[in-house]
Amino acid sequence: MDENREPPQQPEEAGNAPDGGGEPETKKVDLAMELFDWAQSLVFAFVGIVLLFAFVVSVFSVSQTSMTNTLQDGEMVMISRLPYTPRHGDIVLFTKYGWQSSYNETTGQYSPLVKRVVGLPGDEIEFVMDGTTGTVFRNGTALDEPYIREPMTHWGSSQTMPLSFTVPEDSYFVMGDNRNGSHDSRASDIGFVDRRSILGRVILRVTPLSKFGPVS
Repeated sequence: MDENREPPQQPEEAGNAPDGGGEPETKKVDLAMELFDWAQSLVFAFVGIVLLFAFVVSVFSVSQTSMTNTLQDGEMVMISRLPYTPRHGDIVLFTKYGWQSSYNETTGQYSPLVKRVVGLPGDEIEFVMDGTTGTVFRNGTALDEPYIREPMTHWGSSQTMPLSFTVPEDSYFVMGDNRNGSHDSRASDIGFVDRRSILGRVILRVTPLSKFGPVS
């Protein structure tokens, strides 16, 4: 008899078999953690969107025709509210306090206006008639303005700004792209726009979806 032979292995008793009863509990814990992660992500996303629209951007409905054909009445645009220095050609949203035509009796506030920046502080602006149409000069150079709806036929009606002037410090001269149908800085009741009155810059057309994209 071989004394070195190993004793036969004893079969495991039923009570010693691996316990698989904890697997469903583990799955429940994993599912709960996954749902918690999803809920946490949704909360963060919601807070991010709220902060975005509270401090970074806002949506504005165009309710005027002074920017035709660039912006049409009823279109929705996105406004950047981040601090910035306006540049020539920017389309900006601003409030003109005291101009009764923009006063909303329902809200008790002045409705914002949207126009294009033509003159910056220190710019010399001049309007020159050439026959039946007029041209805007800035610092002695005629402006190339492909965005206007049609050539200007007049500088303004009554109570207009002079035909030649210098834009004051911290102020801007703005006009609508529909030059013959826009009430803007040419009128003395609007005049120059104080920098503090500018609410933001138009960066995107939201609706109609067929025209979704940057605005220039």
